[in-house]
Amino acid sequence: MTQTEQPIFDRDRMLLFATLLSALVAIGMYVILFLTMAGFGALNTSGLLLGRVALFISAGTLILALALALTARNITISSGALSGSGWFLAIGGVGLLFPGWAASASQIIVPGLTGFGGIAGALFLILSGGLLLQAERTVRERNNTSPNEN
Repeated sequence: MTQTEQPIFDRDRMLLFATLLSALVAIGMYVILFLTMAGFGALNTSGLLLGRVALFISAGTLILALALALTARNITISSGALSGSGWFLAIGGVGLLFPGWAASASQIIVPGLTGFGGIAGALFLILSGGLLLQAERTVRERNNTSPNEN
């Protein structure tokens, strides 16, 4: 392989894929958690631990999306295949917000159900989606060659 044939490390695309993967894991964990709460009511210690891990993963997703939004330079993240991937996170966060509100609005205090709502994790995912969309827009504006073109 010559110097021109070696693959170039694309940091922005790697951050985008890491953000999407961690969001997918967090959404999956929250879905499992909410289905468990719907089926069995109260969460045991393992369920509470799963909720905290999902919260930390969604916070990590927010940090990755923030790093991408602040430092995005490569046009590959605004390609046709990856365009609008932030909507996946935003819609996933909105989908998780409603069961979180329902769990928090319970009048009866159930251990594991009332203390954990998942609202913070859903808000982290919504913000992450907005940051990914902003990164895509920023890259598109930076690489736009003709001014005054919308």
